[in-house]
Amino acid sequence: MKDALRFLSFLPLGLVSALTLANCGPRASTYEDAREETAREAIAGDWLDGLALGIYLDCTREAGATLVQAHRGGPRPGHAENAISTFERSILDGAVFVEMDVARTADGHLVLMHDDTVDRTTTGSGPVSQVTLEEFGSLRLVDETGTVLDEAPPTFAEALAAIEGAAIAQVDLKDVTVAEAIAGLKAADATGRAVLITYSLEDAIAAHGEAPELMISAGLDDLSDLATLEQAGVDLSRIVAWLGLGHGEPEFDAALAARGIETSFGDFRAERQGTANYLEMADNGAEVISVDDVAAATRALRAAQTARGVYATCPQARG
Repeated sequence: MKDALRFLSFLPLGLVSALTLANCGPRASTYEDAREETAREAIAGDWLDGLALGIYLDCTREAGATLVQAHRGGPRPGHAENAISTFERSILDGAVFVEMDVARTADGHLVLMHDDTVDRTTTGSGPVSQVTLEEFGSLRLVDETGTVLDEAPPTFAEALAAIEGAAIAQVDLKDVTVAEAIAGLKAADATGRAVLITYSLEDAIAAHGEAPELMISAGLDDLSDLATLEQAGVDLSRIVAWLGLGHGEPEFDAALAARGIETSFGDFRAERQGTANYLEMADNGAEVISVDDVAAATRALRAAQTARGVYATCPQARG
């Protein structure tokens, strides 16, 4: 299991130095203060501007490091899912990826909403597909405790603009086509700072055809799925393999790593049960772990420092 010393022992000397330097600067009174300072600096400095995402993930894999993705943005009491303020909180914690669920309003605008209806997470009611953009903007978000927040649910464009330079968008589709999502990314000039989640090899192939520069999350069951993508002309350096829910698949992960493929998975059930072991999950090989409890995961994995450390030792990925 990766405690701090064991984790550092696996990393190249340059990355260890970078992780140390990432914690330098004005002296903080506690580790939590240092973590907050590092994360705030990351946001203020737009540290991911111009990032070559595929290369950065390659460097993450080669360093044996693990990054954190905030599932639905990382909601918690006081912070609703798919909310810009929640993205900002998760980024401060150390998440590099924030998941945003993209839906379509009655008048054809792309907005963030996980459910088919707005009932659970806003002050409104009814299907998203029957709400106009103006009506959508008048709603107020509701957190998981039922507290109404002074924040409207954002459009896709607003969310992409809010995290530019500070995090990578993990784009999940809710009643939106691959082509529509990619059009939204292109309109925001965001194809280079996003990962598009696909649910079939066909969609992954179509997405690559629409935007070859875009990173694509594709569910893979075995190496034959990788061969299918390759035979269809997909550049495998654009693929992040989603291994599903659970604590990972070390053997399959290793086989994919040998092909230069990064992996991702999540164990939301273990998190709900309070049994999630983020260090064990990282040991099982994922470059990106999708989590609900962003604060706990980023603390366990020292995520803010790790992300900056990988960046510091990966000059070819910098803009």
